[in-house]
Amino acid sequence: TTIRVLHISDIHYEGLSLRERRLMDLVEEQAPDLIVLTGDYLNLSSVYDPEAQAGVRDLLGRFRAPYGVYAITGSPVVDIPAVVPKIFEGLPIQWLDEEGVEISVHGQTFWLLGVRNTYHEERDAEALTALAAATPSDAFRVLLYHTPDLMPLVAETGVDLYLCGHTHGGQIRLPLYGAVATSSRWGKRYEQGRYREKGTTLYVSRGLGLEGLGAPRARFLSPPEVILWEFRGLG
Repeated sequence: TTIRVLHISDIHYEGLSLRERRLMDLVEEQAPDLIVLTGDYLNLSSVYDPEAQAGVRDLLGRFRAPYGVYAITGSPVVDIPAVVPKIFEGLPIQWLDEEGVEISVHGQTFWLLGVRNTYHEERDAEALTALAAATPSDAFRVLLYHTPDLMPLVAETGVDLYLCGHTHGGQIRLPLYGAVATSSRWGKRYEQGRYREKGTTLYVSRGLGLEGLGAPRARFLSPPEVILWEFRGLG
């Protein structure tokens, strides 16, 4: 039996567009068992826009999966405490804030771990270490954290799968070079896609939306994406 987990990141909502409509069609078409959201729900330019806040709340409220929808916060400058909790208030979405939850689907069990991104590397590393130590090391464990910045540490903890976004794949990519900028402390080391270190698989989603403020409203060689994971044989 297969567990289907849909990973959505960096929605960066500004207003309802073809992108958001296509996202809802994809969620319905894929019929995942579980949906995980890895942060940055509003565009930087629309964080304080009441219409955008109401719009993304409506979008998020449409996500449905039989075994739940789970979310973490993204960049502190985007998912600010004064805004994001209100957007999610009352929605059927479970926050994972330095928290692990054991999930059983079709007779298979795994742990989903969520760590808050604060831009304080030492604090976030301590939170991850404590959470990893508090969950069974022999279980299949999936970490949700907004950026790829903890990857070297995550690989040491034995976490099996690490899902993140943040980089947008660079948003603007050049042929033969890739991402021009990633906003990651590791630069181009984990710019997009799949990486594997010491038994840990990292996937850096290009996400869906655009950065905002002075950044160009464009993607080049870095199309939006959502990722469907299929887990088998977890026991």
